[in-house]
This record gives sequence, C-alpha cells and structure tokens, in this order.
Amino acid sequence: MLSRICLAWSRFALSAWVGAAVLFVINGVAQVTFPGFESIVRDQMTLIRFPNYYGFGFFLVGSSLLSLLLISAMKRGACPAASPCGCTRIPILLTLLAVILMGVDYVSVYLPLASLITPPGSPRTPQFITLHKASMYINLAHVGLSLLAAWILCWPVPVNAAKGSSHDSATAAS
Repeated sequence: MLSRICLAWSRFALSAWVGAAVLFVINGVAQVTFPGFESIVRDQMTLIRFPNYYGFGFFLVGSSLLSLLLISAMKRGACPAASPCGCTRIPILLTLLAVILMGVDYVSVYLPLASLITPPGSPRTPQFITLHKASMYINLAHVGLSLLAAWILCWPVPVNAAKGSSHDSATAAS
C-alpha cells in the first residue's frame, strides 16, 4: 500500500511541477514584457517570485525523488512495475538529474543574477544576459527531465508486465 501511495505522489508531484513551471514562465514573460512595468518593478518581481519558484520546485521534485527511492528500497532492489519497462530506475535517474540541475541553477545562476539586479533597476550587464540565457536552458532541461520522468511513470504497463493483472502500474507496484 505504501508503495502505491509513493508512486501516486511521484506521478502527481512531477506532473504538478511541470504544470506549475510552465504557468510560472507564461506569467513571467507576460509580466516582464508588459510595457506598464518599469525595470525596477520587474526586478522586484523577480526577486520576490523566484525564491518561491525554486522552493516549490525542490519540494515537488525532491519529494517525488524520495518517494521513488522509498519504492525502490521497499522492493529491496527488485524493480516494481512502475513504468513500461517495469522499473523505477529510469524515473529515479531522471528525477535525480532534475533536482541536481535545479540546485546548480539556483546556486550558480539565480543567486548571481539576483545580485546583479540588486538594487532593483540596475543596468543589464553582459554577465546578466549570459546568466539569464543559461538559466533559460537549465530550466528547460530540468522541467523536461521532470516531464519525461512523469510520462514514464504515468505510462500504462502492459498486462504481462503487471504480473498477469489487468490493473495499471500502481496496482502492480504494491
């Protein structure tokens, strides 16, 4: 039963993170391109919003990773039918890479970017532009890895992979 709950949480958390990150980007682009906001306001929004973005992302993706690791530990190395290949190893690896990329992005890119726009309204330097582009690509990569892990976890398991059961992978993983 616990492995089913962990699998359901991993599926939900990764899917929720992908949706939240996409919505965050859509709103962020709308706000920074809105002509009514001055540079100071855009910088202040960035300094307010991004710590929450990373915190929420670390919570969802990190707890998904912990849930997948718990499933794996409960099965004592046996691979539960939590994906089409019948294992959680690939989703664990993808989720781990996503968390690592988020950490690298936060420490190596966001924090230096935040210092470049403090105080708000500071001029955009070439270093800012380089870091901003790096952040865009790193965020695309970690959200893409999360999407792929969620996709694999949500993909229906063939009947024979679920030990003769016609139930989906959540039943087989318990």
